[in-house]
Amino acid sequence: MVRGPTRRRMAEGQRIMIVVQRAAAAWLLLHCLAWQPVAAQTTPPASPEEPPKTRPVVPAPPLPSDGTSPASASPVPPPPASPSAPASAPPAASPLATGERKPALDIEIPGNIVGPKLDSVKRNLNSGTGHGGGSPGLQALKRMSREEIQATTSNALSFYVLRDSERTLVLDFPNTREQAKMFARLILFVERGGASKTRVMTVPEVQKWLTQNSVSFDTLTVGNNMRAGELARFFNSARFQGEPITVDEQRLYDWLLHAQLLREEEAGVAVVDPERILVSVPQASTVPGCTGCAVTAAQRAVILQHELSHARFATDTVYQNYTVWFWSNSMSLVARDKFTRFLRARGYDAANRELCANEMQAFLMHTPDPAMFSATDVGMTDAELADLRRRFQEGISPRPRAAAERPYQFD
Repeated sequence: MVRGPTRRRMAEGQRIMIVVQRAAAAWLLLHCLAWQPVAAQTTPPASPEEPPKTRPVVPAPPLPSDGTSPASASPVPPPPASPSAPASAPPAASPLATGERKPALDIEIPGNIVGPKLDSVKRNLNSGTGHGGGSPGLQALKRMSREEIQATTSNALSFYVLRDSERTLVLDFPNTREQAKMFARLILFVERGGASKTRVMTVPEVQKWLTQNSVSFDTLTVGNNMRAGELARFFNSARFQGEPITVDEQRLYDWLLHAQLLREEEAGVAVVDPERILVSVPQASTVPGCTGCAVTAAQRAVILQHELSHARFATDTVYQNYTVWFWSNSMSLVARDKFTRFLRARGYDAANRELCANEMQAFLMHTPDPAMFSATDVGMTDAELADLRRRFQEGISPRPRAAAERPYQFD
């Protein structure tokens, strides 16, 4: 049996031992907590053979042939900056910033070509800048009738406004060669079959086209008609394409701005309303070394009449609509096919319905010289051609609008 003092000593020893054990456990815990960060820094990776992980490199989209960024491609965002990267670190250099040049267009430029000036001053029509010190444009041109233009003789290029139509301008050339120098590529671009209608042909391409089609440059065009919108599309296409314009085309371009048929904007030219049409004819003339270039006074009169009929088609909406309707609905399939074959043989783009209708009315109704257009040319008899002319003339006569006997509507 243990007595009271002995029990007290034993209980006190047990309490001291418990305190010592708790203190030892606490010291061990603190030691472990203090050692863990150091161990994390010095412990080698579990798999020393595994290569370090890196951010995948996203290649930049390739530049198109013209050196511009692709419009449809979304820009690749740069990777987020690393927190450990120094604030003064320079950005990564782009491919074009390292001295690498953009791809350039490889264009062969013949000697008679001039390119548009890159630093050309934008013309301001209101202030007259670029128009000869505030030229009044069309107001300075002579107003002349068809008969007066026909009777005029000149050895230099002349410009007129048709008295009966302020929207019709006439360019009077000394001969067919001078006319071809200015309009050859325009004619190919707008109406000639077998030539591109979406890009301007280069001068070497035009020369190759002439050889392949057995066409003389001097006789490529005898008379011309171009709407302001077609002229604008030619010059804009050449600019977008990077194709230089010839000296004679530059002369036409400057005059179109001067006469205010077109106005120059930042990236090209736009049509000045109301849209006008430009027609051209040669003087009664001959060209040295070109037997097919001779134009008599009678031929000049017919060419002018033919081209002015195109001006009416462009400026008279009712006449234009009627002509297209007659071509599509009133002409028989046989007659339309014969005219299509005739126009294709003359070099026109027979796939263009409006162009075919326009040329049909000009030849049918406004080319009276049998040496320039006859029934034989179109594969008809004289009676058939005369009947077609009569039906065209009678079809455009004034008539009232159709009226229904009862309400005319969808139920």
